[in-house]
Amino acid sequence: MLIRQFEYLVALARERHFARAALACHVSQPALSAGIRKLESELGVPIVRRGHRFEGFTPEGERVLHWAMRILDERDHLAADVETVREGHVGTLKAGVLPEAAAAFGQAAA
Repeated sequence: MLIRQFEYLVALARERHFARAALACHVSQPALSAGIRKLESELGVPIVRRGHRFEGFTPEGERVLHWAMRILDERDHLAADVETVREGHVGTLKAGVLPEAAAAFGQAAA
């Protein structure tokens, strides 16, 4: 399974149309369809109900779509986390300050 296949699946769910999903993913429609078919083959279940056009997802496809969205979300969180470390931010400081000390703490923290 490739992240790209999950991106194709989520784009298809969003666009509800193979050609528009392919356009959103910057690939040809046959490439998008092939990627989804490969995912179906790897999982051993049909994911997309097909006719002459997109007809929706199978029950298994709904589950795969849910997981695909979670995986892509986690990928995005990973990228953001790595970016904060790259920028030198390695943690979060939380401090409790009494109201009387708030001004002094603000100057020290700055």
